[in-house]
Amino acid sequence: MACFLLLRIEDPARARSWLRQSLPEVTSAAEKTPEQLAHWRTSVNLALTGSGLKALGLPEAALETFPSEFREGMAARADILGDEQESSPETWEYGGTSGPASQEAVHLLLMLYATTEQELSSLLATQRSRLEAGGLRELAAQRTARIRDARGGMVEHFGFRDGISQPEIEGFRESKHEGPDHGAIKPGEFLLGYENEYAESPDVPSVPAVLDTTGALPAQAHRRDWKELGRNGSYLVLRKLEENVDAFQHFLEAHKELGVGESDEQKKQWLAAKLMGRWHNGAPLRPGEDVPPAEPPDGRHGHDNSFGFRENDLDGHGCPVASHVRRANPRDALPPSAELSMQVSRRHRILRRGITYSDASGKGVLFIALNANIARQFEFLQQTWLNNGKFGGRYDERDPLMTHGAGQLTLPRQPLRRCVEGISRFVTMKGGGYFFLPSIRALDFLAHLEP
Repeated sequence: MACFLLLRIEDPARARSWLRQSLPEVTSAAEKTPEQLAHWRTSVNLALTGSGLKALGLPEAALETFPSEFREGMAARADILGDEQESSPETWEYGGTSGPASQEAVHLLLMLYATTEQELSSLLATQRSRLEAGGLRELAAQRTARIRDARGGMVEHFGFRDGISQPEIEGFRESKHEGPDHGAIKPGEFLLGYENEYAESPDVPSVPAVLDTTGALPAQAHRRDWKELGRNGSYLVLRKLEENVDAFQHFLEAHKELGVGESDEQKKQWLAAKLMGRWHNGAPLRPGEDVPPAEPPDGRHGHDNSFGFRENDLDGHGCPVASHVRRANPRDALPPSAELSMQVSRRHRILRRGITYSDASGKGVLFIALNANIARQFEFLQQTWLNNGKFGGRYDERDPLMTHGAGQLTLPRQPLRRCVEGISRFVTMKGGGYFFLPSIRALDFLAHLEP
């Protein structure tokens, strides 16, 4: 479980002092001993918006080294992201265009994790007790708690197992997930300052060397009078996505005759799986399978994730071409070839985590993504693959779960295909933002920054 605090910097000097005090508590990627892991019950992380970096005292010349999409912020990118109508930034609870927790007001995201409610409440109370003295004001708090199925897997409110398809990162320890989907990805896709899938190491956000009074940051290779603020950092995308479970279930009930199965419940399960692109238990959809396969035997974490679409399911007889999962990661199915498709897919991967929430406003998933290039990774996925009506040979179909007015979804079937029509919005955007997730050295620099 976790709590995410969105904070505003009221007094920069006191905020930097708070950061110096908090720095030893921030969870890092450093290796931990078995004894440390046995007693590791809580985690703390923090990230900053562009306005937050400015509020801390980062000069304009340094801010301009950050990409434009980060500096503009998520609310300003609503047209690209498809955040319109009831999902428009004017309606957001935080990170939007109005209200006390607007995009400009949100400076810092404090992320608190714990294994029990008691531990989380204790951690939250400790952190809150320091905010006022630290020159910080709490604008919003988002509590979350993962839903688990009988086998311990994460499940979201529509009933599907979540957190399955995560990319393996080259040079890191083997993942504990169901299996990598077609090989390790270059670390530069997720961490700033490393080689990416284009065989490039792009410049990272930087600061004039004169500002680094404690020598915390590494020097730039080709500009010795500048230091690298971004190295070993990443960009964090936060989105509060409300799931309208009642509307989803009503839709399945109204269209169950399009489903396949002996009972109404089996028909609705089949139809829901086609919209998502996986069975509820996380198993991939395969041609000729109209019921979910049994869970793997004990000792295996889950279903195989290292599959492709081109050889056995290019036309979507198993997993529909325009389903949510296949849009988010087309794997080897894009034209003109499997090799080029995998290359393209690898260049648009994100590290994704969805944590369920239930609060007074509703229930859904707090979506978190890490990527080194917001525009090329997260925004590309959202605009070009999820929201685009032209995808995979379809010309008037959008993501059936995530997009308003998706309209219809073609389900290839022998002897006649089926078409699901009248798809409305099942997921509504409620708030979020773009954040810079700094390395420990970058946090140390910011904590000692003297504007």
